[in-house]
Amino acid sequence: MPTVVVPHSPWSAETDPGLMLLIAEGNKSAFTELARRHMLAMHSFAKRFVRRSEADDIVQEALTRIWLKAGQWQDRGISPRSWLMRIVYNLSMDSIRKQPMLSEQSSDELMATDKAPEQHFEQDLKQQQLNKAMQELPERQRSAIMLTVYHAMTNREAAEVLDVSIDALESLLSRGRRGLKQNISQQQGAI
Repeated sequence: MPTVVVPHSPWSAETDPGLMLLIAEGNKSAFTELARRHMLAMHSFAKRFVRRSEADDIVQEALTRIWLKAGQWQDRGISPRSWLMRIVYNLSMDSIRKQPMLSEQSSDELMATDKAPEQHFEQDLKQQQLNKAMQELPERQRSAIMLTVYHAMTNREAAEVLDVSIDALESLLSRGRRGLKQNISQQQGAI
């Protein structure tokens, strides 16, 4: 069996802060590496708020802003990942304010699994209930939950994205969880 050789990226050992400094100097390769590292997470995060096509546009706009304003990153005192997600978050909120939309998983994505139709239905119903319960939460509570649960950010990183203290984030999470439980209970009582 032939050995597959994976080319070693010259940037693999570079930290995100190091890449940001190089991007601020106009280094396109460093920008490409930072985008490669974070683009999927940025896109996934944006899709939690807006439709897929809007998420594509938001990520493109966020990357453009990163390229143009990389020199301003150090002034913010947060990690590059948190700064990237804050940009995506702010652009997503701007998009929602213009035209509110529920984020839904497409039927094509649901059908791409190996599950039986009744399992698809049950999974789809649970996902719809969760989406509806999440959408009924206040924006900040919903965002706090999405950042910490769906994007596995630490409380510190999520607080940086939302531009709140860690205590305020923990309060948002606590109220958000209570709200989710209440919203789901109300939905199940209505069935």
